[in-house]
Amino acid sequence: MLGYNALLALVLALLATTTGANAAQDTKFGSEDLKTVLERIAINKEVLAAVSNGALITPDGKFGMLKLWIDGCQRAGVKNFMVIAIDDEVAKACENLGVAYWRRTPKATADKAASNHGISAQKFQLIKEFLTLGYSVLLSDVDIVTLKNPFDHLYRDEDVEALSDGYDEQTAYGWDDVYDDPKMGWSRWAHTIRVFTLNSGLFYIRPNERTIGLMDRITDRLNKNKEWDQAVFNMEIWFPSHDNYKTSRISVRIMNIDKFMNSKRLFRTIRYEPQYTNFVPVMIHVNYHPDKFQRMQSIWAKYVEGDKTALDKYPVGSCFNAPDC
Repeated sequence: MLGYNALLALVLALLATTTGANAAQDTKFGSEDLKTVLERIAINKEVLAAVSNGALITPDGKFGMLKLWIDGCQRAGVKNFMVIAIDDEVAKACENLGVAYWRRTPKATADKAASNHGISAQKFQLIKEFLTLGYSVLLSDVDIVTLKNPFDHLYRDEDVEALSDGYDEQTAYGWDDVYDDPKMGWSRWAHTIRVFTLNSGLFYIRPNERTIGLMDRITDRLNKNKEWDQAVFNMEIWFPSHDNYKTSRISVRIMNIDKFMNSKRLFRTIRYEPQYTNFVPVMIHVNYHPDKFQRMQSIWAKYVEGDKTALDKYPVGSCFNAPDC
């Protein structure tokens, strides 16, 4: 049996080893310990975070969508932003750029092999860790240009505050849509309530039992089934209780469609309307178009560099083999 002094020495040695191992995981700007990163950068227990892998950067970390996302955050004066680096390439790029990051490799989901939404499908399990620590997250995809500090434009009165895929007030905020079934005769018309889906690429979520449960529900479904993460995100938020199904009880706010703008609204409407000539959105998500980086660069040219014609060259839609291109 070890004596007291020998036992004390062993315990101290083990503590020193553990401390050294944890210290080795930390760098000047990042850590494998999320709490460490959040304590460094969070403001009022809130952070803006984006998930990224090496496909979104160049080897030197100086160009690409992630760098443009970072440039937007810095220019807008967002101090509490960070990157969730899911590989070493992104962690190294963040280190070189002096950007806060959390180095974490998420578990693969069934959806990852089914589509190109692999990163998006895995992010819900990562967000849960923020919520569990008591932090609110403004989760942003990397194909977003930030032009103003988004924390100055949030309401913070619901569980989830999200960008809409709607392109006008009706589609974004909802409408009474009448369904016609001629076989029913006198009762052929049935009223339905419709709203375009919430975009899982930009939403603010507050920590509580309901939101943590929501992250678990979404992750569980994506682990078991090959489903699109955004569809699951919306179904788990919107579907009411019925039979053996229990709703997630999530309260929702739709972000203002002109402040937090999707690319369909921008390229279909806003760029043509004179009343928006001098208007500057808060964040623009290039979610409707596949030529993401090019459109992001042009959005930057228009709203940051002052090139009023920067968006003129683009079609409204994707223009892939379309007859009107």
